[in-house]
Amino acid sequence: MTYPPDLSRSISELLSTLGGSDAGSAAEAVSVVQGTGEAADGMVRVVAIAGGQIESVWIDPRMMREPSEALAEHIREATNSALTDLRSALAAVAAASDTTALLEQLREVQRSAVPQLQGIIDTLGDVQERLSSGRRP
Repeated sequence: MTYPPDLSRSISELLSTLGGSDAGSAAEAVSVVQGTGEAADGMVRVVAIAGGQIESVWIDPRMMREPSEALAEHIREATNSALTDLRSALAAVAAASDTTALLEQLREVQRSAVPQLQGIIDTLGDVQERLSSGRRP
């Protein structure tokens, strides 16, 4: 049989294993998320940040010899790649946020349910003791 102190210890161990220490809020995590995209064998690079903003565009100087249509196509390709990468990174942060909410619910169970279970077990122990001694419960 698992008793509340054991349950509390098990929950604590689970929280620790799952990364129970808060690494910051979801908003802080989102603010550092970025996506990177490349085109033309790495000669065009784009970095996108949360909010769909383009943080930087880097073009190798040799690309300036390309016709403007080709250069524009490489920039478009790198930008789309960066935005796709950003969406993937944001989805990962959202999944981590769901885990954070789950961990908080588990902490709440530990704070509230474990003491209640201990009270129930204590009461049942008293009733059992009274019954075994022939007294009324």
